Amino acid sequence: MKQGDLRLRTVVLVEPICRGSRLQILANVLSALRDRVNVILVTRSDYQSDHFNELIASVGLLPRVVTADTDLGGAWMKNLSFNEFDAFSQVLCKLEGELAQEGGYDLVFMALDDYLAAFSTHAMLMKLRLRNARVTCIKYRVEYLFLLTKNDRFRGVVLRLLTRWSLFAIKAKLLTFDERLGVLKPNYLAGVLPDPWFGPFSPEYREQGRSLLGVSPGDFVVLTLGKQDRRKGFDFLIEAFPKVASDKRVKMVVVGTIAAPFSAAFLALKKRFPSQIVHVDDFVPEADLPRYFSASDAFLLPYSEDFTATSGTLARAAASGVAALATSHGLVGYRVRENRIGETFEARNYASFKWALDVLASLTSNERQDLRRRSIEFSESCALPRFEMAFRAALNI
Repeated sequence: MKQGDLRLRTVVLVEPICRGSRLQILANVLSALRDRVNVILVTRSDYQSDHFNELIASVGLLPRVVTADTDLGGAWMKNLSFNEFDAFSQVLCKLEGELAQEGGYDLVFMALDDYLAAFSTHAMLMKLRLRNARVTCIKYRVEYLFLLTKNDRFRGVVLRLLTRWSLFAIKAKLLTFDERLGVLKPNYLAGVLPDPWFGPFSPEYREQGRSLLGVSPGDFVVLTLGKQDRRKGFDFLIEAFPKVASDKRVKMVVVGTIAAPFSAAFLALKKRFPSQIVHVDDFVPEADLPRYFSASDAFLLPYSEDFTATSGTLARAAASGVAALATSHGLVGYRVRENRIGETFEARNYASFKWALDVLASLTSNERQDLRRRSIEFSESCALPRFEMAFRAALNI
C-alpha cells in the first residue's frame, strides 16, 4: 500500500505548533499510521525546521502538508488566538469538500491544550461543516477533569467546562496521556496513550556520554534538557545550584538554549562555577541524545507549579537507567513516585531539592541497580510499539 493510494483511509492531523514535544508526538503518531492510511498534516506556515526534517525522515512517512495562512513567528509554545485558529478551521473546511467523496475520514486535533478557548467557540460550527469527519482530540493536561486544586479551582472549573463542551459540541472522543483519568473511564474517553519514546536509549552509553561531556567517572551528573525557561523551572535551578555545589562532585549539564530572561543569570552562574557546569548550546542530533542521558546520574524535571502535564523525556531517562529528580506535583511527580524511579521534591523548595539530590547521590550500588531495573521496566511499558498499538486501537485502525 502506498501513501498516495486514495483507497486507503485518510487521517487528517491538526498540529499547529510542530516544535519540541509536539513535534515528537507527531513523529510517533506518523510511525503508528505508517503503511496503513493516507495522512494529511495541517500545520503552521513556518513549520519547516531542522528538527522537523530530521524526525519526519526518521519515521519514513512523509505526510501531505497543508498549511494554514498564519505565521507563528518561530514560537515553540503558544496558545492560538481566535483568528489564528480560524485560519486552521478554514483549511479543514476546504479539505472536507475534497475528502467528502471518501465517505468518512478521521480528524485528529493533536494538542487541544494549544487552542482550547478558540476551539470551544468553533466546535459546533465545525461539526456542522465537517460532516464526514470522525473527530478525536488529544489533550496533554486533563488533571482538572478529575481534580480541582484549592489554589486553582476557578480556572479548573472553566477548563473543565470548556473541554467537556468542546467534546460534546463537535461529537469528539478524547485521547490523553494521563493514566489517572483512565482509571475513571469517562464515556468521552477514547483511550490513554503511554508516553512514547524510541531510539537506542540505554545505560550502555554511559562511558561514551561522559567522554562527550568531559566529566569524570566519579562525578555526580545532573542533567536538564530542552529549552530552558520558567516552565521547566530553570530559574529555580539557577538559584538552587549554589546550595548543592559545595559538593565538588556535583556537575550540572544543561543541554539546550536558555530563555532570554535567564541568560544573564545563567552566565553569571557559569562564571561562578566554571568547573561544575557544562552547557551544550548547539542543535543536538537525535543520535547523540542517548549519550547525554546515560552520562547522567539524575535527570532534572523541576517543573513550575503551573505545569502538571506529562513529559516524554522521563521515559527516555528511565530507558537510560537514570534516576529522575522531579517536582512532586502533577503527572510527572506522580509517575516518579508510583513507579519508584527517582525522588521528588516540593516546587521552589531548596531544602527539599537538596534532600532529594542527596538521597540519590548516596544510593548504594545495590540500590542503584534496583532503581535502574524499575526505571527500565517503566520505560518498557511506554515504548513506541505500546504507543502505536494504543493509538491505532483508539482510532480503530
